[in-house]
Amino acid sequence: MPRPKFLLGWVLATLVLGGCAAGPSPRSASGGEPQTSPIAQRSINTAQAQLERGDAEGALAEAELAVKSDPRSPSAYLTRGAALEALGRALEAGEDYQRAARIAPRSGPVLNAYGAWLCRAGRTDEALKAFSDAIADEAYRQPTQALANAGSCAAEAGRVEQAEFNFRAALTLSPQSIQALSGMARLEHRRGDSLKARAFLQRREAVAPLTAAELALAIEIETAAGDVRAATRYRNQLATLAAEFEASSPPSDTGSSRQ
Repeated sequence: MPRPKFLLGWVLATLVLGGCAAGPSPRSASGGEPQTSPIAQRSINTAQAQLERGDAEGALAEAELAVKSDPRSPSAYLTRGAALEALGRALEAGEDYQRAARIAPRSGPVLNAYGAWLCRAGRTDEALKAFSDAIADEAYRQPTQALANAGSCAAEAGRVEQAEFNFRAALTLSPQSIQALSGMARLEHRRGDSLKARAFLQRREAVAPLTAAELALAIEIETAAGDVRAATRYRNQLATLAAEFEASSPPSDTGSSRQ
């Protein structure tokens, strides 16, 4: 679908998570991004699989190999940054995201990932600039994500009108954008418009099951709307989700320490 030019113009002019989504896999290529060598790509793929399994240490080791194999690969730095963040080393992660952005300063996937980190670091203006630059990459196949991230980041900073514009722009490109639908539900709830908030959350629920945070929001919305039955239904869903999480969590070690 061609990107409406007015979206680009407005976002670039104003410098456009919920939190920000990290972006598509670093293996995604864009017009402004150098190709990664096959050897480095194998390490990147392995690192990403390990991150999905929760093995951040293993992912970091593989990402280190990718960086050494191809020090000009922005994808390698993005992957190492993701592993470092998973290990709680956010400042080091930011350095890697910045390195990637320096190598590929016009790559949508790279700038979206860097912008997401900047937003998490509280550097809102820089984050919104990165998202706007990501959207400007005509080869970027996921502009909806950058728009939704810009909306989430603006909402976090209390820039409600800017957040709404970006969420609606994301929904223009992808009406089923989970992040944008959830973001609009939160904005409308914050404004005190329970009916509009409910409508956006129902659209969101039609796409995929609600997360725990979204279920909590649904309870607030339905309580404000005076719909006790709906609020109870969402409370039951949240309780079920909590029980499933508890059942899947490994048992804590309450025994005596080993000598």
